[in-house]
Amino acid sequence: MTEDSREDAKTMLPKAVSFHGHLGPYLVLGMRMGLLARSFLKPKNQDDLKGVIEARLTPPVSCVIDGVQVASGCTLGKGTIQLSEVSDRILAKFQGHNGMCTIRVKSQVFDELLEGTSKGTDEDIRRMAEDVMARSDSDLFEIIRTL
Repeated sequence: MTEDSREDAKTMLPKAVSFHGHLGPYLVLGMRMGLLARSFLKPKNQDDLKGVIEARLTPPVSCVIDGVQVASGCTLGKGTIQLSEVSDRILAKFQGHNGMCTIRVKSQVFDELLEGTSKGTDEDIRRMAEDVMARSDSDLFEIIRTL
């Protein structure tokens, strides 16, 4: 995996959309967060990576959860992901055998998506997802790695 999650996300997008049911910007954000966690922490197996997601637990923001599950391999069913309800951010903390990383959606990005999805048409939502897919990790996220 690359240090920028865009190329890996393009490859994984059909699987994520199939799992989630539709394309949206929060699904793409979550997918990219999960890909970054795997890239940074290089889990040895499916149970090596564990995560905590802090976000609104209602749609559309909660769609980030499905993206993280698909891309990271951390799932609710396996108990390798936990959820924490917060209203003012999207943040994921991951831990593996060789360290930790925290990935936070930048406040400006979070605010833009909240505004856009609250009054956007289906076409607007699709365009927002494409925009999230095209932006660099550094444009979207604040990342802290601890080894």
